[in-house]
Amino acid sequence: MTTPVPNPRSTPQSSVRTATGRSPAANWLIPAGLVLLSVVPVAAGSLRLAELAGGPPIVPDGDRVTAAPVALVTHIVAVTVFSLVGAFQFAPGLRRRHRAWHRAAGRILVLCGLLTAGTGLWLTLFLPPAAVDSELLVAIRVVVSVAMAACVLVGFLAVRRRDFAAHRAWMIRGYAIGMGAGTQFFTQLAWLAVVGPVTASGRTGTMAAGWLINVVVAEWVIRRRAVAGRRRHDAVRVS
Repeated sequence: MTTPVPNPRSTPQSSVRTATGRSPAANWLIPAGLVLLSVVPVAAGSLRLAELAGGPPIVPDGDRVTAAPVALVTHIVAVTVFSLVGAFQFAPGLRRRHRAWHRAAGRILVLCGLLTAGTGLWLTLFLPPAAVDSELLVAIRVVVSVAMAACVLVGFLAVRRRDFAAHRAWMIRGYAIGMGAGTQFFTQLAWLAVVGPVTASGRTGTMAAGWLINVVVAEWVIRRRAVAGRRRHDAVRVS
C-alpha cells in the first residue's frame, strides 16, 4: 500500500518550516518590528539633518546640539544605518541564503556601531547638557556609550576567532543598546500620558528605562537561543 504524499500546494503556510524551525513569515517578523521601532528616531534624525542643511527648526534643542555639526551628522548617519541595516541581520533565512551579504553588512555595522557609540560619547561630554538633563543622565549616557562600543568590539573579535555564538550574543547586546532611542519614545509617551510634562527626573527615568528594557529583552533572546541550541545538540546526540 502506497502512502499518499501531501501536495505542497495544499499544505497550510503555517505548517511550512525552514531549517531554523520557523515559518518563512516568522523570519521577517522581528526585522519588520525593528524597522518600525527605528521609524521615530530615524525620522527625527532626518529632520535634524534638514535643519542643518538650512531648513526650518522643527526638532527641539536645535541651538544646543547643532553647535557640533560634524559629530551630530556622523552620529545620525551612523545610527540610522546601524538600526535599519542591523534589523535585517535578524532574518535567519536572509543570513543563510546570502552569507556574503551578511558578512559585508556586518563589517559596515561594526563601523557604524563604533561611530554611534563614539559620537554619542563625544556629544555627551563636550556639549552643554539640556535643561532637563540631570547629572545622573549624563553619567548613564557615558556608561551606555562605552558599553555599546565594548559589545560591538567584543562581537567583532569573537567572529574573527570563529566563535559565532559569542559573536551573535555580543552583537545582539550592542544592537539593543543602539536601539534605545526607539524604546525611549514609548517610555516618554507613557510618562506624558500618566504624569505630564517631562521633568529632569522623568527624562532620566524614561531614558534609562528604554535602555534597560532593550537590554533585558536582548538577554532573554540570547538565553532562549542558547537553550534551543542545546536542545538541538542533545536531540542530534540521541538520534
